[in-house]
Amino acid sequence: MARRGTGGWTTLALIAGVLSAPLLVFVAVFGLRFGWWGLEVALDLLSITVVPWLLGLGAICALILLWRARRTGAVGWLLGLAAVAMMAMGSWLYLASPGVRGDNSSPLDVATDTLEPPGFSPSLRRYHGTVDVEACEGVVSIPTQVRAEDASEALRRAGFTPLPSALFQVEGTHEGMWFLLRHDATIRIRPGQTDIRVAARNTRPNGGETCRLLQRVVAELQPRR
Repeated sequence: MARRGTGGWTTLALIAGVLSAPLLVFVAVFGLRFGWWGLEVALDLLSITVVPWLLGLGAICALILLWRARRTGAVGWLLGLAAVAMMAMGSWLYLASPGVRGDNSSPLDVATDTLEPPGFSPSLRRYHGTVDVEACEGVVSIPTQVRAEDASEALRRAGFTPLPSALFQVEGTHEGMWFLLRHDATIRIRPGQTDIRVAARNTRPNGGETCRLLQRVVAELQPRR
C-alpha cells in the first residue's frame, strides 16, 4: 500500500515537472496583463531565462513517465505519450515565439513605399523615432485609391484595433496575444495608390512579425472578387 502511494506521488511530481514551463508562462503573462510586473520580468526574466530550464526539466519528466508506462499499463502509456507531445509542442511554441527569437535582422519599421513612407499622426508619432523605413519582400503598394471605411475594415480583419482617422489616413494598433507587444499601422490613401506602414513600438527582435503584419494588411486591402 505504501509503495502504491509513493508511486502516485512520484507520478504527480513528474506531471508537475511537465506542466511547470507552461504554467510559468501563464503566470508571466497574467502578471503582465494585470500590471504586477513589466515586460522585463514577464518576458526577459521568466519566459526567456527561466522557461528553457523548465522545458528541459519537463522533457526529462516526460521521458520518465514514458519509461514508467511499461509498468503502469494503458493509462500510463497515454499519460507518457501526452507528456512527450506536450513538451514537443511547448518547445516548438517557445522557439517560434516572436518575443523569444533573437533575429536582429528583422526590420521593425516597414512600408510599401520606402522612398516616401506614410507618416503617423501626432498621437502615434511619439512612439516611433526617426528610423530608416524598410521594405518587406514581395509586398507592394495597392495600385488603387481605397475608401477610408474599407481601409479601416481591412485593419480590423488583420487584427488591428482601428483608431480615429482622417479621410485619407487610417490608423490602427495591434497588440500581441502573449506579451502585449504593440505594432502601429497607418494607411495613406491617394488617387491611384494606397500605401501602408507598420512599425513596432519597441526595439526588441520580433522574428519578422512586423513584415507579417504588413503582409496581412496588404492582403486584406486587395479587391474582393
